Amino acid sequence: MRVTLFAIFLQPFVGLGAIFGPICQWHQDPSTTMSVHWIERLEETPQKWTSETGPFRSEPQEPVLLRRPLQIPKTVSKGATLVIESPKNTTITVDIDGQRIETIPGRKKAVSLLNNSQKPHKPILLAVSLLKTSKIASKTIPAPRVFIQDQEEIIVLSDAKSLWNRSLTSTPNSDWNRIPPVPGILQIDRDFIFAYRKIGHPQWKEARIKKRIFGPTDDWVHSVQLSKLNADSSYEFEILDHGVQVGQNLFKTAPLIPPNEMVFVTGGDMFHTRQMLDSMNRRAGTENPLFALLGGDLAYANGSDGDRWLEWVESWNKCATTPYGYSIPMIPVIGNHEVKGASYRPNDAPTKEAAPFFYSLFFGMEKGSMFTVDFGDYLSVIALDSGHTQNIKSQTPWLRETLHARRSFPFKFACYHRPAWGTGVKGDSLEIQKEWCPLFEEYHVDAAFENDHHIYKRTYPLKGGERDDSEGVVYLGDGAWGTRTRGLSKEVFKTRPFLAHAESRNHLIKVSLKKGTIRYEAITASGERFDVFDRTSGEEAQR
Repeated sequence: MRVTLFAIFLQPFVGLGAIFGPICQWHQDPSTTMSVHWIERLEETPQKWTSETGPFRSEPQEPVLLRRPLQIPKTVSKGATLVIESPKNTTITVDIDGQRIETIPGRKKAVSLLNNSQKPHKPILLAVSLLKTSKIASKTIPAPRVFIQDQEEIIVLSDAKSLWNRSLTSTPNSDWNRIPPVPGILQIDRDFIFAYRKIGHPQWKEARIKKRIFGPTDDWVHSVQLSKLNADSSYEFEILDHGVQVGQNLFKTAPLIPPNEMVFVTGGDMFHTRQMLDSMNRRAGTENPLFALLGGDLAYANGSDGDRWLEWVESWNKCATTPYGYSIPMIPVIGNHEVKGASYRPNDAPTKEAAPFFYSLFFGMEKGSMFTVDFGDYLSVIALDSGHTQNIKSQTPWLRETLHARRSFPFKFACYHRPAWGTGVKGDSLEIQKEWCPLFEEYHVDAAFENDHHIYKRTYPLKGGERDDSEGVVYLGDGAWGTRTRGLSKEVFKTRPFLAHAESRNHLIKVSLKKGTIRYEAITASGERFDVFDRTSGEEAQR
């Protein structure tokens, strides 16, 4: 039997930083455009990883995490097998290009090259976790031996003296062991490549990627702005990092003309705990909405904690997916916990620099966080800043002009963070009552989605603060997507007679639009619908 040593030089991994996302955003015409963002954290730094040869010093009950690239020789046959030998008295867990191989205590592992799509000439990533199974006092673990069994030939890829990358922590980033297989559809000698195509179309297109620093961190936001898309169509896209696929998703564009039914979800105050965030994000996906209108306090980072934003992006990417596998585009609105100091200053708001993560992540915020997304000429979504980086009164002229230009739209909604008409758990925004509510009434806005108070509420249709079922505006909220809720006063319906429904429950609001009618449903993460309200649209009611 001939033994051949196949040596490779262990270099720093190029382009193997952790990738968070992608997420989709609408800020322009949703029928023909889509923005896609992802965040790159360059994890491969001396502080995170070191290069070592075995044996590796280990602590009791803490795994030793190793990885190294492997180059499969082009001479191997299709029947060749990759073998990873586990050290004695050690449980070894193996990932190859992010695919888990079963764990077998104290035994070597055989991995079929053919079954795992490993190809000659293409580097793969071998990641192993070593954990002692014996109480023997040894404080080290030998390096695993890795070789290819090709008929009678053994090709050694790694032996006891080979160099490995070792994690300096036993709990590294969750993507430490992941490099998906290269799909091979595009060039692989560049950094990020974004390719997209309409589903069913044979040709891939490449989009220009914009790169910028993510807030006050060393992380990078990468984005594409896709345009000239077909309305009411499905697209797929792939993101490649040095030829390695790091993102693959589907999205849909909006209809240009009113469909028979359109659904979106809305809510805010999203992330006290990851479990709560994930659960409600999954519920959002289950409801199969066209988009999500997110009303602020997204990551609860207070303008300073970039890691919470990374978790928030990761959760949306993994959980907010429709039953058909589509990403849910978001329309994000600013809240006080996007801002340093969690500011609510309606008359003396700080500048955009106080919300560095919000403004560096999302597009369409060049002039601040008030903007409009129009769906053809049938639906308008208006985002406002309730005193976090813009004064409330300063937005009133823009709001009047915006509503006047859309006065004939059948459906109009506003979204902002601080409630004008709340439940009393915190103070109402008197500035919004004075500046914006009269305009909502004048231009027949169907509903204003409010957040911030960590409670659920729906008002009666209001005009001038009084119930008016024919011409009033409904105010819904108040921000309990993934936060601990606040308690309600037992006298709330007496002291606040404008409230039609109020509960201390986590929720999102599902909005279903049909010709001339709107249904609002308050839904828990488990799917319970605890408040359902039907109403004729504002413009339809005026005819």
